Amino acid sequence: MTVRLATEDDLFDVMVLAKEFCKEAPEAYVWDREKMETVIRQAIEEPNFVLLVSEPSPGEVSGVLLGVCSEMYMSRVKVATELAWFVSKESRGARTSLGLLKMFEEWASEVGADYVVMGDIKGVADLSSFYTKMGYSPSETTYIKRAN
Repeated sequence: MTVRLATEDDLFDVMVLAKEFCKEAPEAYVWDREKMETVIRQAIEEPNFVLLVSEPSPGEVSGVLLGVCSEMYMSRVKVATELAWFVSKESRGARTSLGLLKMFEEWASEVGADYVVMGDIKGVADLSSFYTKMGYSPSETTYIKRAN
């Protein structure tokens, strides 16, 4: 398995995975093809974003991790934050997930991040024990409610 930076050639495969993710995620994660394509292109082109893909074999994308590095709003502490992380059901398991996470951590180090922030969306996968094994500790819990 290879983990690498995504390119324009990966656009279709990443879109397929993103749509698959939306089907598994809570209702607020609504699929919008145009918006997703814009975000993918931004992540490929802009240096404060990263889009990683995992390939179990050449040309077959099985996982994706999208992240951004920015300063915290109240300080100059830089955090690399995972915005989306999804692995197809067929490829779920430590090898693919670990490969994407390790490459994201390497990228975070390269761009000068002080911390790496990872999320865990309820209903898709419980990653708490995985994160703990990898040296992460809980920092915050988010809640969601429909506004109207």
